[in-house]
Amino acid sequence: MEINRLAPEAAGALPALPGSYILVLHAAQHGEITVGRLGRVIVMPDWYLYTGSALGPGGLRGRVRHHVQPVTRPHWHIDYLRQVCTVTEIWYMVADQRWEHDWAAVLGQAATPIPGFGASDCHCAAHAFHQSHRPELSS
Repeated sequence: MEINRLAPEAAGALPALPGSYILVLHAAQHGEITVGRLGRVIVMPDWYLYTGSALGPGGLRGRVRHHVQPVTRPHWHIDYLRQVCTVTEIWYMVADQRWEHDWAAVLGQAATPIPGFGASDCHCAAHAFHQSHRPELSS
């Protein structure tokens, strides 16, 4: 399993193939967002990780390009977080298999889950995580 990394400004270079991804985000200041039915979420000036999959039309390129463009009308939970955070890096893997749930389990061991965030359609505790230090992708 090879996980690649990419700067957000290069999202258009991602393949239009199915895969899974982790967005690395940074909040420069304290904020508060209201996320649909999830409700109020306090955002600390720290680092956030969000995991998702892109198995439909457009694949990784289509989904991740959406995630790095300015939010005009929030659709997914991550769109709300992106209103107060900046995507600093994308970690991704091309695969027909959905890896977001496995990655969420691993991230939950290393960072603090934001309960229910991004996980309204599965049994994961969360798909978004908070930590005080810059995340690193280890090989």
